[in-house]
Amino acid sequence: MNKTVYLAGAIDKVSPEFATRWRRDATERLTAAGYTVLDPTQGKDLYAPGVNDTVYTPEEIVEADLDMIRRADIVLAEVSKKDVPYHGTSMELAYSKMYGKRVVVWGGSKSYWVRYHSERIFLTLREALNYLIS
Repeated sequence: MNKTVYLAGAIDKVSPEFATRWRRDATERLTAAGYTVLDPTQGKDLYAPGVNDTVYTPEEIVEADLDMIRRADIVLAEVSKKDVPYHGTSMELAYSKMYGKRVVVWGGSKSYWVRYHSERIFLTLREALNYLIS
């Protein structure tokens, strides 16, 4: 199989625990199934003051994320929080579609834009992972 999955989703406006926990769970299951996983939180200290607005330049964050999206075969995106704007995730979905990547979303979003840019949308991470792994 040896497919590569990029893990898109909220980092800003959510707790570091939320941003990393679902990615850890997804990485564990996907890696066990033979996938390579690209995680944009890897190597970042999400507890550092200013991590989401002053620690890195926009170029550092966006170029690194775009590079990972280009290297991925599939993008698995989290859009589960009603009170998070998902600006970055929305851009990742648009670029993913433009690059011809498969996009699977979890979190149950009914947004026209999310639906347009996605192959499938699931309510839970578990359902999305089952779909990718089956």
